[in-house]
Amino acid sequence: MSTPIIRSAFVQRNQEDAFRIFTTEIGAWWPLPTHGLFGERAASVSFRDDQIVETAVDGSEIIWGEIRQWEPPNGLIMSWHPGRDATDASEVEVRFIASEDGTNVVLEHRGWERFGADAMSRRRSYIGPNAWGYVLDHFADGVERREDAADLTGLAAAYETFFALAESGEFGPAPDNEWDADTTIAHVALNDLAMTAVCQAIVHRTGEPLRFENQVCHDPSALSAWIDAAGDRSTLVARGRAAAIDVQAAIRRLSPEQRDTLVHCRLTHNGDIMVDEPRPWGVIAAVVQAQMHLPAHVEQLTNLQ
Repeated sequence: MSTPIIRSAFVQRNQEDAFRIFTTEIGAWWPLPTHGLFGERAASVSFRDDQIVETAVDGSEIIWGEIRQWEPPNGLIMSWHPGRDATDASEVEVRFIASEDGTNVVLEHRGWERFGADAMSRRRSYIGPNAWGYVLDHFADGVERREDAADLTGLAAAYETFFALAESGEFGPAPDNEWDADTTIAHVALNDLAMTAVCQAIVHRTGEPLRFENQVCHDPSALSAWIDAAGDRSTLVARGRAAAIDVQAAIRRLSPEQRDTLVHCRLTHNGDIMVDEPRPWGVIAAVVQAQMHLPAHVEQLTNLQ
């Protein structure tokens, strides 16, 4: 029962790109709707602070494991205990082996002997068509270059303008009933988590109705919890940038037909319902975000300087 599980995927990317996409963009390609712990609330997963962490749309987190070795672009080793205590962990190693025309990504899941009588059942849960092979298939899909990917030049520029301003200096107190700088930065991050969750739902089509709502990213308790978890402005901005990378990678993964998918959007502002109807997802996620949502918060931060 100590035999490791070994799965692999070959991708036509160089070693550096394969490692970067596996680690930096994992929230965009990991099949969270089927292989996450938050269910329909799942928004992202990321390597952060020497851990791998799943995040829900409200900012709640579950630690999946701890990084034991990090050697880009050659590989990484991590403990593995999603939904369990850190003392109840197996071990996963991912190696990135360069070849002439791409990279072979080899995943080895081992350490089953630590579970004694439970080793067989624990190991069995990670083999078969819906286990590591399925996850690596989605990684290979996430790595694939797409000629019909959305042009996100404007969206990337809007994010850069927002985050450059967010980390540029001091901000004053907010007027009554307005957000301060930290709350504004947290709101953008939670909004991005919700958008990434919609992209995931479109890819996986799990049967749940496709909806995008911004109530959670306006919720004071969720915003405060996200700010408190970051601890300081630089970490808050870094986590926001990571969420922005995820959502842009998730949008690029969508085909033109998927971007045209109608998603019921229920969007509020200051308690008023602004939109409550189906809209094409690509328009909401890329165009509205770049031309309306992010510029509005750039103006908000500018007014606080």
